[in-house]
Amino acid sequence: MPSTFLGLNTGLSGLNYFQNALNTTSHNISNANTTGYSRQQVLATASDPLSYHQRYGMMGTGVTAVSIDRLREVFYDNKYWNVSAKQAQYEAQYEKLYSLETYMNEIGSDAGYTKWMSGLSDALQDLADNPSDYTTRISFTLGADSFTDVVNELANNFQNEQKSINDEMELIVSDINSLSKQIYELTQQIINVELKGGSANDLRDKRDVCIDRLSEYVTVEVEEHSLMYGVGKDSVPSNATTMSVRINGQLLVDEMEYKELKIAPREQKLNQNDVDGLVDIYWKCADGTAGERFNVTKYTGRLTGLMNIRDGNNGEVFAGTITAVSDNPPSAKIELPKDVHINVLNIPEQGTITLNGRDYLYDGWTAEYDENGYLNNFEFQNMTMMNENNVEVSALFPNNMVGYSGRIGESNRFKGIPYYMARLNELVRTFSKYMNDLTTKPLGDGRYPVDENGDPGLDMFTAVQPTGDDYVLAGTLDGNGTFTATESSYYKLTALNWELNSSWKKDPSKVVVFYNDDQAQGNIDHRPVVDKIIFGMTDMTMFEKGSVTHFLQSVTTNLGVDIKKMEVFEANQGDIKYTIDSQRKSISGVDENEEASDLVKFQNLYDLASKVISVLNEVYDKLINQTGV
Repeated sequence: MPSTFLGLNTGLSGLNYFQNALNTTSHNISNANTTGYSRQQVLATASDPLSYHQRYGMMGTGVTAVSIDRLREVFYDNKYWNVSAKQAQYEAQYEKLYSLETYMNEIGSDAGYTKWMSGLSDALQDLADNPSDYTTRISFTLGADSFTDVVNELANNFQNEQKSINDEMELIVSDINSLSKQIYELTQQIINVELKGGSANDLRDKRDVCIDRLSEYVTVEVEEHSLMYGVGKDSVPSNATTMSVRINGQLLVDEMEYKELKIAPREQKLNQNDVDGLVDIYWKCADGTAGERFNVTKYTGRLTGLMNIRDGNNGEVFAGTITAVSDNPPSAKIELPKDVHINVLNIPEQGTITLNGRDYLYDGWTAEYDENGYLNNFEFQNMTMMNENNVEVSALFPNNMVGYSGRIGESNRFKGIPYYMARLNELVRTFSKYMNDLTTKPLGDGRYPVDENGDPGLDMFTAVQPTGDDYVLAGTLDGNGTFTATESSYYKLTALNWELNSSWKKDPSKVVVFYNDDQAQGNIDHRPVVDKIIFGMTDMTMFEKGSVTHFLQSVTTNLGVDIKKMEVFEANQGDIKYTIDSQRKSISGVDENEEASDLVKFQNLYDLASKVISVLNEVYDKLINQTGV
């Protein structure tokens, strides 16, 4: 038989439930604009009924608040994290490529390279009209020198952008480490709360916000499972769950620990024009040292986008087959599958080469060349390696190295800064070789270019050696032979150091306009060399893509196409991200109108529950106080 006061307890249960519902609704309203907050609701069920042991069965005893749940759909979270990484990658690539295009300063600008090319052509025409006039010679050298300065400035800006990207990558790694620690600490707090039977909704929201941020940097995979009591077959799930977070396929956080990444500066360059101090990313070991390499390029995220711009070489990586190794002195020979022209060779003079999966350091190299300037059969010299104690020692090679692969750097199919720097190097080397041959190379009939004083012509374009003298490029790599990385050659010429010959800049009489027979005959106004230079400015055979102007246009066109592609990709992924986030918020977001409606509803129900108690109070008063016994 039920208690006399069953109705009072039933009304009280409703009062308690609607009080909780009002408090939860108030919490939702307060956090309507809180980033990452998930709407909460009180989950209730009917209380256990009482049996009358009669034909009419059981009597209800009210309502029981089971839990306060947050409304969150894991399916949408996973979709959001995946698309967030892609969108952030395309956004980073678009931003940085757009910066490179700004440096090119070609589209819609009067300061682009076209202006300087036009100015150089005008100066050449003036020189052709008055070849013996010092004023026109000085004007020509100033125009040519200005063009080299434009290329130097462009290359320096590209290097500065590479340095800026490198700095941003360091900041991202620091943020990832901070997020890793926060996720771990929040997970521990959630476990402690839930093991005691509590609800950790707000802590879970904070953790999900951290994962949202993490998903912008790297590819995130999240798995949540119950903590188990016991071992093996006897284990049973507890009230608490834990979470494991993987980034780029590798474990970052679980219930036992959190891991961190570490930045380690490269001691050797991978590309000839890389800025000093580029970093690589590793997992941090327990002793604080760099451990396993962190895989970035095969995944998505802003970190991947930045690395694609910083290291992207369009897959043009130095790679071949090991043909011989020697321990004394330590050296290795590499044969390339296809000869490479010296104008597009961009391996560093000193650096790191990977032979059969292991890194070795080299200090210089030699290569064989043919009469067309194509190189092969490289020998890397003075090689060292790091032993198990991380000490640099003389290189020792396994017996089975021959036939395996050797490469410098990693193949990255994206067209990033190394790719565009390589194109600039190709520009200055090819253009310089063409023009230098006109001012230095004999014609074969006894004639050869000379300056106003009758001295053999000097290279028009070159670079300054560490000694302060110009490299002498005339006659280098003629015929067949072998040369070293330290010799004067067009390999030493880059977009960063390209200059007009210093003798031409100092002394206008060194400008070559004619041949020795013209000088001997006193034809000081003869200009056969200048005419050839003028023709060379529009010679369609200088580059595979046409003239020097066409080559530069192809570079800017490639850049513009890549920018547009990244812009479209980023916009598409942004739309998808917005759609998924809207779907996610349709479940977990707080709707002010809905909460206001719930507030009124729960208030009315609370009033009704209070009315039940008030009515029963009158009944009990009549029963106890006013009914005679």
